[in-house]
Amino acid sequence: MRFIQSWYASNCDGEWEHEFGIKLATTDNPGWHIRIDVSETDLEGVVVPRERYDLPDGGWMIAWSDGDAFQAACGPMSLRDVDALFERLAEEHAGDGSDESSP
Repeated sequence: MRFIQSWYASNCDGEWEHEFGIKLATTDNPGWHIRIDVSETDLEGVVVPRERYDLPDGGWMIAWSDGDAFQAACGPMSLRDVDALFERLAEEHAGDGSDESSP
């Protein structure tokens, strides 16, 4: 989760973090659910359709964005894959504000 940590820190400006942020929770299937607010960042407006990824190590991940929040659900050992997907999305849209694409 190194990239997500770095991305969060880079968006903290004394105001953004008071209204927006990141929520990470466990699920009962088992796994994780993460919600990353992207409002007022370079990823605001970027819409990513919900897609399931079957990972090489047998894990899974489902990810999407409605332009206000990036969300992902994944197996218990797949948070690194979520981090890598979010990093690709952020790099694709660095500095452009809004665009429609899938990672």
